[in-house]
Amino acid sequence: MNGENRRTAVHFLTAAILTIWMRTIQNRSRQNRRKEIDPYIRMMKNIKDYGKNLGISKKGLPAERIELSRERIELQDGKMCDLVTYNAQDYGYVEYAENIEISNGKFRRSRSLMPFNYLDANMQKFNWDLYDQNVQMQQRVAKSFISQFNEYQKAGKGLYIFSRTKGSGKTLLACSLANGIMEHQDICVKFVSVPELLEMTKKSYKDFIEKEDLERIRTAELLILDDIGAETKKEWIDTELFRLIDYRYSNKRVTIFTSNIPMDSLKLNERIVDRIFSMCIKLDLPEKSIRTMQARDENIEFLKEVMKNAPDGAATPFQGNETR
Repeated sequence: MNGENRRTAVHFLTAAILTIWMRTIQNRSRQNRRKEIDPYIRMMKNIKDYGKNLGISKKGLPAERIELSRERIELQDGKMCDLVTYNAQDYGYVEYAENIEISNGKFRRSRSLMPFNYLDANMQKFNWDLYDQNVQMQQRVAKSFISQFNEYQKAGKGLYIFSRTKGSGKTLLACSLANGIMEHQDICVKFVSVPELLEMTKKSYKDFIEKEDLERIRTAELLILDDIGAETKKEWIDTELFRLIDYRYSNKRVTIFTSNIPMDSLKLNERIVDRIFSMCIKLDLPEKSIRTMQARDENIEFLKEVMKNAPDGAATPFQGNETR
């Protein structure tokens, strides 16, 4: 390689290193701004515009201010807002969260990462009769979880929904409970299966967006951690699960676990299992699959609805044959 080519290669390498360094700085700056602004917004929920640094409303700033930047971001509680930077006379640089979206139950569900087919799940639709046995205790626990959720939060208590049988309604019940709470309370709820969580964790080593999503999952006021115990036994998996569960345990964040493995048989690090025991109330579902029965009933109702305009005298496929 001659001198000219060597200088060109060094030039390109230097430019590449500088580009990577600048992007890293920008990403860290954006992440830090979001972390700083979230707690402030939670304290100032009743004010339309939020002054991050000074504790004053934007109306208190001098009229002579220059808007330097405006960025649409998602806060850790799931709401979207404009993060605006001003250069204000006598104050210098200040940042505000403006145009924060008004949250309702439908909006909160859409931001929860919950699977699409569970977004409309609720306890009114959850049919306990399908189990064909006494589930009064389970019903009482489920009802109290929604009506007394504030008390569960104060105690940092969640649920461990267990049944060995696939299709027994574990995930459906967890999502129905979460939707019931979101309908009445302005809280951040996130849903993630353990295999999906581990995949996101691996990607987060290189992807800043994945890191942000994981942070929202970690700090959510209510987290559904679906299918725990399905993961492969590996040291790095134990490490990542411990970080998540220990944070939620230490900060009294409510977690709903679903599993087909009894709590005391989880093949996880002992520290993880101990924390799950401390964090959760057991809710055992009967060993009966209700998924196929629900699917059949839904299909019958669907066909009845779409065949209302069938020609006179035409029988529906299920007419007189709707046995359970």
